[in-house]
Amino acid sequence: MGTVSSRLGKFQAKVRKGHYRNSGLSKTFITRVEAKKWIRDIESKLDRSDFIVKNNTTYPTLKGLMNMYLSKVSKQKASYETDVANFKTFSLLFEDLNMPINKLNARMFARFRDKYLEERKASTYQRLMSSIKHMWKIARTEWEYPLENLLEKVRTPKKDNPRDRRLTIEEYKKILYGNHTDYEYRNLILLAVATGLRLGEISGIHREHIDGNTLLIPKRKNGDTNVKVPLSDNAQSVLKNMELPIKLKKRGIQIKWQRLMKKYEIKDLHFHDLRHESISRYLENGVSIQDVQVLSGHRDIRVLMRVYANLRPREVASKLNY
Repeated sequence: MGTVSSRLGKFQAKVRKGHYRNSGLSKTFITRVEAKKWIRDIESKLDRSDFIVKNNTTYPTLKGLMNMYLSKVSKQKASYETDVANFKTFSLLFEDLNMPINKLNARMFARFRDKYLEERKASTYQRLMSSIKHMWKIARTEWEYPLENLLEKVRTPKKDNPRDRRLTIEEYKKILYGNHTDYEYRNLILLAVATGLRLGEISGIHREHIDGNTLLIPKRKNGDTNVKVPLSDNAQSVLKNMELPIKLKKRGIQIKWQRLMKKYEIKDLHFHDLRHESISRYLENGVSIQDVQVLSGHRDIRVLMRVYANLRPREVASKLNY
């Protein structure tokens, strides 16, 4: 049973239990309520046989932990570049990067969440935090830092409705045949709509990856490697007319797209929306969800089910006029 004693205007909590029956564990608090709460928490943890407090642990700062994670763990992952980008954004907004990780608390992460969501969406917050959460998990498990799982205490905002941006006929014609779209970029857009491939997959295509009516994708976002995807006649025709590999890098393609949208005065249309457009057209033309999954590389078929559900009202409406 833990005890609380008053000392110099503060309250010292002490627990003697299990592995610490003789040496005891203690911590000082400003209020008696906090001291009792700590006792309950420690006693609960000591009930687990694997819980050990390391009194002599040297803790890195959060910034130091992030660097450790990137160099020792993330570098071996397919999502390394994503982790780097997520950590960069996190570093700009999190106010306590230089604090030792054992001094962090849930309020600090909640403050970051609120600041991030002022100008960004919940869906991007969740993707960013997946990198932070995995880092924290590695720190607690593989690296055995005796840390509380603070991130479980931080409320996760509800995701926005999935994006459902479709191109209008006018937008499609303008993007393809407008004066500002050059020949190579036009083919790039045509290929994106014909295949539904991600931008990173398109930018990595080499001539030797094409084998008749199939295309080899060396590495997909979902982690699959050396995947062959089927090509429509239209996609094969576009690829024959393209200079491969594409000269522009992924970021260059995105910048050029943003400039085109500005020149054509098209609002809220991302290059990634071409993938959604392609998948929607597949489903509208009767390609099964399972076959579209082969093309798109979605591991979770529920993503495609949402796309299909968005298309159904129009299809049902057409059947009402009998």
